[in-house]
Amino acid sequence: MASYEQVQFLRKAAFNIIVNARDDQAALKKYAQALEAILVYLDRPEVRDLAAGNIYLKFCGFNLRLDLVETYGKLKQQDKAVKTLQDINDISWTPILLKVMKDRPGLAKMADDPRVQKILSVAAIPRQLWPSEAAYPYAATLSVEERVAGLSQFWHQVRESFVYFDNVPELDWNKVYLEYLGKVIAAGTTEEYYRVLLQLAPLLRDGHTNIYAPPELSKKLYARPPLRTAMLDNKVVIEAIYSPVLKARLAVGDEVLSIDGMPVHDYAKQYILPLVSSSTEQDRQLRTYTYQLLAGDADRPITLGLRNMAGLERIEVIARSGHADIEKKEVFIFKMLPGRIAYLSLDHFESDEGVRKLEKVFPEILQSKALVLDIRKNGGGSTQFGADILSYLTRQPIPFSKSYVRSDNGFSRSDDAHIVWKVMGGKGSEAHYSRKRVFDGPVAVLTGAATFSAAEDFLVSFDTLQRGLKIGEATGGSTGQPILVYLPGGGYGRICAKRDTYPDGREFVGVGIFPDVEVRATRESLAAGEDVVLNKAVSLLNQRKQ
Repeated sequence: MASYEQVQFLRKAAFNIIVNARDDQAALKKYAQALEAILVYLDRPEVRDLAAGNIYLKFCGFNLRLDLVETYGKLKQQDKAVKTLQDINDISWTPILLKVMKDRPGLAKMADDPRVQKILSVAAIPRQLWPSEAAYPYAATLSVEERVAGLSQFWHQVRESFVYFDNVPELDWNKVYLEYLGKVIAAGTTEEYYRVLLQLAPLLRDGHTNIYAPPELSKKLYARPPLRTAMLDNKVVIEAIYSPVLKARLAVGDEVLSIDGMPVHDYAKQYILPLVSSSTEQDRQLRTYTYQLLAGDADRPITLGLRNMAGLERIEVIARSGHADIEKKEVFIFKMLPGRIAYLSLDHFESDEGVRKLEKVFPEILQSKALVLDIRKNGGGSTQFGADILSYLTRQPIPFSKSYVRSDNGFSRSDDAHIVWKVMGGKGSEAHYSRKRVFDGPVAVLTGAATFSAAEDFLVSFDTLQRGLKIGEATGGSTGQPILVYLPGGGYGRICAKRDTYPDGREFVGVGIFPDVEVRATRESLAAGEDVVLNKAVSLLNQRKQ
């Protein structure tokens, strides 16, 4: 991290040379010399070694060379500019270079040079090898060649990049390819093709490795009525209803006995479970009985066999679409609970909305005796936002998970088949903040199976800091960085290509992060509107305040 910060400091100092004299030839020469000196620093053996595990440090050279190319251009030193541009290609062939050369006027002037055109044609090669989504428009039917190509692309990229084969040691991935080859050849339509592919990724048992059908098939495959079910004590119950009209017919706590005439567990096993990509049993149950159970054709209502809290059974036919009264769920709720305990729900890390909400209510949090952070419904987003929130709860650096990627390639496997791991340095294993004030009172974090991905990264940091209690249920047990594979017909696949552990090496992917105090909702507590997890947190925090 020190080397990265040193490069940033030197780059800023170099920029100050020309900040008020951008076209002055003498200043430009001094600026070029300063950039050259930084590149010499980056080329020192000890810094090169650090850059091998730190992508941010490695690509500092990319940005510096672009600045240098533009500066050489202004100095009319075209040969030096071209040589430096070639140096960028020697580091990485990246299509980003084409965009930068077009968007920066000082670089765009060089585009007519045949040498530059050749360099840019090489930089564009990855785009040809890994086409974008636009290369695969939707079509109701696909040729056999296209169907086989899609299977092959996903299968091959999994073999090259997937990082959790050890979680499925019994899986013969080569045999899977042969089995699915016949299935995709037999698929007559794009819908049939994707119904086959949707069963492929779940074989890998990873929550960040999935295949998604094209948007044009969403109404056919993914439509759901505005209600949510959950598995409690081996019973499937209605957990939430988001339509006032449906609330007049259904009740939270109603048990789902059957779907379309089939016992609910048989229905889930036959139609839902084969489509579920998950890393743990708790995540598999959540996706089967909560996220995916009621999904299907928007034009086909779903028939539910129900039993209410009094034991009376009935049949309800519920439309999957056409509901005009869907209630919007409130997110990032803040409230002050009895005993001056502050409560904040952190419903996602997809944006900085949670950080901004915490900053807005932080004066009230500082006046509270304890704090509850609720991440039970947080499916993830950016790890950075979680770190930003934790920075208001401690003056210690925020530790991150330890991350690995595969670095094996065709050459490294030429002597023998093996998988090689490389530790990811990122911007460092921890983040440093300097807040004027932090909340140093007792903290509890509420967790559950829907706590997922970046929310689990947040929990790893919270746990490593030993900042407070984890209360609720085990998390989903899946994080990482998926790569995208665009497929014929407009769908795409995700493949987890980054492996994460606690900083000390403890595994949580494929396991989940377990609470310090386990608390589970029941059908009775759900029907009564009682939040037993939050109540337990308040009780324990009140004890800690004393």
